[in-house]
Amino acid sequence: MRADRLLSLMMLLQTRRQMTAEELANELEVSKRTIYRDIDALSVAGVPVYANGGPGGGYALLDSYRTTLTGLNEGEIQALFMLTIPSPISDLGVSQQVKTAVLKLTSTLASDHHQHADYLRQRLHLDAASWFQTDEPALHLKTVQEAVWQDRQLVLSYRRRNGKVSERTISPYGLVAKASIWYLVAATDKGMRVYRVSRIEAVQMSQMHFARPQDFDLARFWTDWVIGYKASLPKYPVTLRIGPDLIPVLPYILGEDVRSLVEQAQPDSEGWLVVDYTFERIEEAQTHVLGMGASVDVIAPEELRVNILKIATDIVAHYSH
Repeated sequence: MRADRLLSLMMLLQTRRQMTAEELANELEVSKRTIYRDIDALSVAGVPVYANGGPGGGYALLDSYRTTLTGLNEGEIQALFMLTIPSPISDLGVSQQVKTAVLKLTSTLASDHHQHADYLRQRLHLDAASWFQTDEPALHLKTVQEAVWQDRQLVLSYRRRNGKVSERTISPYGLVAKASIWYLVAATDKGMRVYRVSRIEAVQMSQMHFARPQDFDLARFWTDWVIGYKASLPKYPVTLRIGPDLIPVLPYILGEDVRSLVEQAQPDSEGWLVVDYTFERIEEAQTHVLGMGASVDVIAPEELRVNILKIATDIVAHYSH
């Protein structure tokens, strides 16, 4: 491990030109005392490391201590440094390996390529989480990943959406990260299933291996599964009359899908639009309609109008006290 760290330290100095002991310690996830010992070890090994004292100082390599790496064009340099952009892949514990690999490949690039990499870092950042979504702790992701790598069966306790926990034996085919949420695609005795990794309560990797079908394509399966999942969701169609003050912000409330509906509708003499929209269930419809206040009328179904009136009446009675 120390040899790998010394190589990474040397590559960092070749890439960044100059770094403080604290910066090196943070990058390599060790203490500053360890960095001091590693610097001494490099010096003993003949690597020309020197220290610049004072504010803005740090450790650096002699400019003459540099080799040449050729064969990478500008597009390949961009692709290489995109590997370091934060993403759900870091959940799998390979972020440090990726950083080390990139350092090894780029430490000897010409200075204009280093400047190009810095240019890219300052102009491209990936935030994998959806809006208002907290990170889901996938406590057993590493075990699941290992079973996927080795084609070994898993015995897991899984908490379903209704809160019930059941135990099952599965053959894990692959992992999918959608936004920042991890899903496990697996074969079971009842067919292919998709599990949300954060709902796995306990897991044990079996000694039993499984045979993965040669024609199985994870990306194609996931695309088909998503289409089927969306089609299977409950549907609650409503007809709404939207006030003119609400029309401009309606896509921010109901989503971009409603924008085309608004564009196709014709306003009446008062500027109101009639829009047919589909919610997943009545509870979702009630929440959105109540949030729109008096800027929306529920034309249909009658059930929703009655529920909205009851909830609004209860709210008025509650706050009247």
